[in-house]
Amino acid sequence: MMNRKQKIMAAAAGIVVALGVGTAAISSQNSSPVQGNGQLEELSPLEMKKFMKEDGTGFIMYSFNKNTHDVYMHGVKKALKENDVDGRELSSNHPKYNHSKSQVYYGLTQNGDTLAVYKNGEMKQQIDFEDYEPSDLEGELSHFIETSKELYFEE
Repeated sequence: MMNRKQKIMAAAAGIVVALGVGTAAISSQNSSPVQGNGQLEELSPLEMKKFMKEDGTGFIMYSFNKNTHDVYMHGVKKALKENDVDGRELSSNHPKYNHSKSQVYYGLTQNGDTLAVYKNGEMKQQIDFEDYEPSDLEGELSHFIETSKELYFEE
């Protein structure tokens, strides 16, 4: 049998554990946009619009040139994986992409063929794939993601 003091201690420990779990859930919720395992999820144009309106935080690849898409996507995925984050992609070549509208209609303010970081729907910075040689791009993307995490997501 537990005496009264042990019961109080056990209850207090239970509360601390419950608070700890709750706090962990809350803090991981806050940092979730920049954690992951290198997944790049292609969203339909309307999914992107909804995501940007409701959350709008994280790394977004906006694809434009069909011919270079696979090369850029490969570099982005490797850089995301190196930095333990996930990203999302909007492709202007998606069958449901309305070309009479700009990417701004879908919530993006970045240029085509770029990776950008957004916080609460506001673009913070972007990196243009065409500014780099393919051999340098992956390292530049990784550096971009790493510095973006430090600037915008670490408390």
